[in-house]
Formats: sequence, C-alpha cells, structure tokens
Amino acid sequence: MRVLNAIHFPVFGGPHNQALRLAGPLASRGFTTIVVLPDELGNAAERLRAGGVEVRTLSLHRLRATANPRVHIGLAASLPAEVQRLRELIRAEGIEIVQIGGLVNPHAAIAARFEHVPVVWQLLDTRAPRPVAIAAMAWVRELADVVMSTGVAVAAAHPGYAAIKDRVIPFFPPVELERFAPHPELRAEIRSTWGIPETAPVVGCVANINPQKGILELVRAFAQVRSQHADARLVLVGAEYATHATYSAAVRAQLASDGLVEGQDVIFVGERDDVERQLAGMDVMALAAVPRSEGVTTAVLEGMASGLAVVVTDVGALREAVDDTRCGFVVPAGSTHAFALALARLLGDSALRIRMGQEARRVAEDRFSVDRCADTHVRAYMQALARHGKIGQVST
Repeated sequence: MRVLNAIHFPVFGGPHNQALRLAGPLASRGFTTIVVLPDELGNAAERLRAGGVEVRTLSLHRLRATANPRVHIGLAASLPAEVQRLRELIRAEGIEIVQIGGLVNPHAAIAARFEHVPVVWQLLDTRAPRPVAIAAMAWVRELADVVMSTGVAVAAAHPGYAAIKDRVIPFFPPVELERFAPHPELRAEIRSTWGIPETAPVVGCVANINPQKGILELVRAFAQVRSQHADARLVLVGAEYATHATYSAAVRAQLASDGLVEGQDVIFVGERDDVERQLAGMDVMALAAVPRSEGVTTAVLEGMASGLAVVVTDVGALREAVDDTRCGFVVPAGSTHAFALALARLLGDSALRIRMGQEARRVAEDRFSVDRCADTHVRAYMQALARHGKIGQVST
C-alpha cells in the first residue's frame, strides 16, 4: 500500500524524523511512504532522500503565526489550486492512505476526500491558539477517519475532543534504541570537546533555541542550581535561526543577568547530527517547555533511551512518557523554582540519578521502539481503511 505523508514544513523536525525512522519498518509491513513537502528552501527533503524516503515537492502554503492578514488571505487564495495538485499526486502515485502531519493545514485531507482515500490525521503538539484550534478541529472531525496523537493528553487538549474520541489512537514518537543507548565510554571524549571537566555535573538540553522550548526558563532554573552546585554546567544542543534571533539575544542577556558566562558555565553546542554522542556527556536531560507547546518531545525520549534521568515541564503528554519520580521529575510549567529543585536533587544524588536513568532506559525499551511505533501506525492505517469501507479491497 502507498501512503502519502503530507508535511507542510521544509525544515527537518519531528514529523520528518518520524517519517524517516518509520519508512523502513512500515515498508516491511507492506506500506510504502511518500512524503510531500513544500518546494521551499529547507533541509527536510535532502535528509529524507538521503535516508531512502521518497519525496515529492509542491507549492504548499501553510498557516503562519502572524497577524498580517495578507499572509492568511494568500493561504486561502492558494488552497483550491494546491488541493488540485495534491489530488493529481494522489492519482499519479496510486495513493491509498493520506497521512496529515499536524493540526492546521488541511490541504491533503481535502484532496483525499475528493479522491475517496482514507485519512489518518496526526495531532503532534498543543501549539495552536484556541480560536485556530477550534476552526482546525472542524476539518479534523469532518475529514479524519483516524486521529493519531502523541499521547492522550494532546488529543484531549484540543477543542471537540469528545466528538473524535472513538477515532483516536495515541502513540509515542519512534526512538532508535540501538543508536540511543548508554555510552559511558564516550563521556570523557565528549566532555573534552565541550571543555568541561569529567567530574563536573552537567545538565543538558537538546532543543532548538526558540521560545516554545523554554530555554530562557531553563537558564533561570540553572542559575538557581548554581547556588548549590557551583561547578555545574549547562549544555545546549540545538540550532539557532535568524527567525528567532531576538529570542537568542534574550537568552544571552539572561546569562549575563544571572552571572553566567557563555562558553564556560553555559555551552552552546549548536545543531548536531550526532546527538546520541552529545547525550553521553550529560548527567541529566532537561526540557523546560512552556505551556501550549509540545506534544511528546522526541529528544526527551532519546535522552531516556540513553539512560539519563530527565526533568521536564508538565506540558502536552510528557507526563505520559516520563513517569514522575521513576524516570525523573515532571514539574509544573512556569515554576522556575520547582524546576531548579528537581535539577538540584538529581545533581546532588548520584545514586538516585543512576537509578532513574536505568529505569528511563527500561521504559524506553518497553514503549518507544521503532517497531512498536510502526505497529501502531499499521493499526491506524487498517482502522482508517475499515472505516472507509476499503479493508477488503487491499492486502498488506
């Protein structure tokens, strides 16, 4: 069977990573993935193709976080033509299932409806402002045969959840457990590249430097931790983009305000393609995401698979992935003090940190494997086909 996965973002991120990791396992289960992306500058198409995933590019507008009415008028005006191009793609590629990556761009789902093709719509985060979510969920209710969500809480956070509850299949993003595993033999090497002593306690965060990831909040919490652990370091692994230059400047201003020195107390590693190696140098993984942002962050799951205790804010469905007090700590979003206390407790108790890290690895093996995620997708696809009355017309 051929699945068209529509992702409206040209820069590689969570939905693209999911498509890349699942393409092979889904193919072995009888489902060929084709990803359609906007024909804009970005690294997503290159990375997907390098991983063996079929990619098609089209002119695809997307909803943007701006108050400029011309942008939204342009989106509406382009919708009919872009839906028509997607319809032509569905026919040309013999597509039998359409998958939508994210809430707010219904183009491929509308095209699928016209072409009588089942739709699996994925809710991946909780970012959309409520008025936008209300409008977008009307499309989901009407067009989705199955709704997949990264955790039950993500689906439940969307308005109109009760109307789609019987169609929801929760899942966790896939983690390559062989790649993301404890690597204590790399610790000294990675610490050396950072310029950090092997004995210094390190809090790490793998996230691009942008507001939804709560980097400012993490820096503030870390500054409080330093009052108890003067030799602690904060390592930030993630890209910085011109679109968030103001936020990057605010993060650095916060460092200065808190008496932290970039390159000494706080290390900006930048974007890396060897995240599994960077994790080997950390003692604790932290994500201080702000409210209405995340679903289940893949980087946190990868940190758990790498044997790290984690501290995260209670946003999206992170509580469903991180068992509080078992694999780490889940603290209220916006509470810098609570976040700092959790970090300090882990940094000050190596036995607790190690025990939680070991448990985090066990949880990752049980819940986050690529195979388990692929099996969940197959279940969603089969349910969508059955709901669409096509289960007897295809073979997997």
